[in-house]
Amino acid sequence: MPNYGFAIDLGKCIGCHACSIACKAEHEIPVGVNRCWVKTVEKGTFPDTRRFFFPVLCNQCDEAPCAKICPTNALFKRRDGIVDLQSDACIGCRACMVACPYDQLFIDPNTRTAEKCNFCANRVENELLPACVSVCPTECRIFGDLDDPTSEVALIAQREATAVRKPEKGTIPKVFYIGADDSVLQPEIATRPFMYKEGQVLLRPLGSPTPDRSRPGDPRVDYDTPHEKPWGLDMALYLLTKGIATGALLLTAVLWWFGDRSVVTRLAGPAISLVFIIATALLLIVDLERPERFYYILVRPNWRSWMVWGAYFLTAHGAISALWIAAAWLGFTSAVTLLVWPAVGVSILATCYTGCLFAQGLARDLWQGPHATFDLVAQAAAEGAAALVLASALLGGESARLLTMTLVGAMVAHLGLISVEHLLTRSPTRHHELAVSAIRRGPFSRLFWAGAMVGGGLVPVVLLGIAGGSPPVAALGAILALAGSFAWEYIWVEAGQCVPLS
Repeated sequence: MPNYGFAIDLGKCIGCHACSIACKAEHEIPVGVNRCWVKTVEKGTFPDTRRFFFPVLCNQCDEAPCAKICPTNALFKRRDGIVDLQSDACIGCRACMVACPYDQLFIDPNTRTAEKCNFCANRVENELLPACVSVCPTECRIFGDLDDPTSEVALIAQREATAVRKPEKGTIPKVFYIGADDSVLQPEIATRPFMYKEGQVLLRPLGSPTPDRSRPGDPRVDYDTPHEKPWGLDMALYLLTKGIATGALLLTAVLWWFGDRSVVTRLAGPAISLVFIIATALLLIVDLERPERFYYILVRPNWRSWMVWGAYFLTAHGAISALWIAAAWLGFTSAVTLLVWPAVGVSILATCYTGCLFAQGLARDLWQGPHATFDLVAQAAAEGAAALVLASALLGGESARLLTMTLVGAMVAHLGLISVEHLLTRSPTRHHELAVSAIRRGPFSRLFWAGAMVGGGLVPVVLLGIAGGSPPVAALGAILALAGSFAWEYIWVEAGQCVPLS
């Protein structure tokens, strides 16, 4: 079987956009979205300036992160190496969009499913060239079989000085550029103009809507296609509700194991867990572009996707919470005791999988690494403890003081992890550095310092540490801690997506 790839000679590209128009006509792509386009970057100061045209299209990666994260196998790799998409299997979760380091997937406004370039597989199967290749007036696009040593594209890939986009991501892209300047290959380099579509001003390189501070002669993006952020406030709400649900069940199980048989551990704790895990599931379903297809995750799962594992963990979590309530209500304390360790296990799994899911969002450097998973555990403990502190203030309980100290400890751990990762540690990549800069001193700085770190972090820790024994003070501290935790979750989701990918 062939292994198709592209070579693009940027020295021949004249920026006519014939490729973009041909692609739209061939595949009936709606206005406002694109399978391929031509980005323009300008360097230098007048009259000594240069303009670079950079055709952008799917890289048909050998190790395609979009196919790995897709929960329903809607994205798949064909035998000829083309990564294609079955729209009738797509649920519109947008996970593929956060996974693609090349910004090549979008939601079709007509079908409300994902879309992407597939090298015109419909034409290739009929021994025709892709539409963009057939219309290129300068023949700067070379298409062919990379495994055929006599093909022009294979000879170019093997013998000429070519470059690929983001090789450090390990996706093994199959689009090779001849004569590419760093300013077009690396989107973090060029200054980006304001993009006001749907608030996407945050797509500027520093993640900040402040005036352009570039020096004369620095690379500037003259033309590009704005792309929507895949995940937003709904994802932050999901993190909050899931953290409350998993943390509440985890702490309820631990308290029960140590002998607490109060109304909080018998009914209130598991009830809070069940209500918020249901809210989590509803948020995830409503957020889909095709919510009526949510069950595809269960009936046609891609076991490489952490979204699939998460669906099963959340289902198990809800089932154990419901069983706990039923057993406690009927007075079967021995049955409740049998549920303790399954509850602990499923709570930890339902908490941690999200860190692995976000890490599969390979495009976003802020979400990479194990620290996020550890922080999610700390946040879940804090959010669960805060919910149980509020329940104890209303209903009474044997372990109110222990819950207060657990909340303090979890908040200290959470603030420590944030500080180490985002304030004290040097960023490993330029992309990560820009996202952290947006948090420290960019558009998220006020919410970060005033909300996540001080008002919702240090203040409740001090308040609970000094006067946590008072139920009203404990309740106030719990509310502030929940607000601070939600502020950070919102920042983490948004800042991770504020750096441009193309």
